[in-house]
Amino acid sequence: MNLKKEDSKEALQQTFYINKDSNITLKEAYNLMEGSSVNKDLKTKEGEDYNAWLKMDFKVADDNGNFKINHYHQNYGYDLEASLAKHSIKELATPSYKEDLMNSLKKGNLQSVTFVVNGVETKHFVEANPQYKTLNVYDGNMQRINHRESKEQKKVEDEGKTQGKEVKEKQNSASEKLDEDEKKKSTRKSKAKSP
Repeated sequence: MNLKKEDSKEALQQTFYINKDSNITLKEAYNLMEGSSVNKDLKTKEGEDYNAWLKMDFKVADDNGNFKINHYHQNYGYDLEASLAKHSIKELATPSYKEDLMNSLKKGNLQSVTFVVNGVETKHFVEANPQYKTLNVYDGNMQRINHRESKEQKKVEDEGKTQGKEVKEKQNSASEKLDEDEKKKSTRKSKAKSP
């Protein structure tokens, strides 16, 4: 496959071998050559199944000019779902949207999502980054957002929810106490009336 980016003078070239057990689709090959990671079910030479994230290393090439493809196996410890949960992404609240989002990210796609911070919705883009066990987050202009900023947004959102729960709990506690006080008063009144 040949890929030439608009801002680059040289075209990237990579050979992807097609076999019956672990094909890389054209879209996945394109995403790999763009620098994204792709999740695939693969087979070892012995025929055993395994799952791994694939990412091209553009700094290392073999004698044929093909770039090395790094494999991040299940044992490497990348959990896409946990990485997504660290961010305040609206789509995660709906199971079908969450599943579609995860499947798209596993194919190496850059996916549009809605971040909700303090009730304000903002469109961002995300992509899986198994090498660093995280998620890359980009703003609407495709400028990368610092991971800490994104996680801080989630923290602020979570703190807001926690404070909201605490206020509700205090309100519920206060109203329960008022109810108890009223019951005590009515019990006293009924005892005072009885001979």
